[in-house]
Amino acid sequence: MKISTRGRYGLRLLVDIAEHANEGPIALTVVAKRQDLSEKYLQQVALLLTRGGFLTSVKGSGGGYMLGLSSEEIMIYDVLDLLEGNIAFEEPPGSEENAIERVIRLHFYQKLDQEVKKVFEGLSLCEVTKAQWFTYVI
Repeated sequence: MKISTRGRYGLRLLVDIAEHANEGPIALTVVAKRQDLSEKYLQQVALLLTRGGFLTSVKGSGGGYMLGLSSEEIMIYDVLDLLEGNIAFEEPPGSEENAIERVIRLHFYQKLDQEVKKVFEGLSLCEVTKAQWFTYVI
């Protein structure tokens, strides 16, 4: 599984806004400059995150984006699921699934999906921004 540009931009946008939450609404131009990202693409991602309830948009002078939920409530799995569509490896069985395909699906892809889900479902945006390694990156 490779997380797309949309997923990576979305996570970076949320982390940036969470890190600067005490500054009030954050303009996408500011995030784009800080993160060296395309502002136009960030606008598309921000729209999806707003529709998903992860961000709120503040209009007018001094407007921008704020977290729509607390960073403790935003789970990385939910963000990736929204931005990536379906992040599962396993595909539904076809009508002509043979024995080898079934074994691979049940004993490899299904287990892999369960582990990925377990890691991402248990990881909040707050935990990402508070991680010890994160402070070295900033």
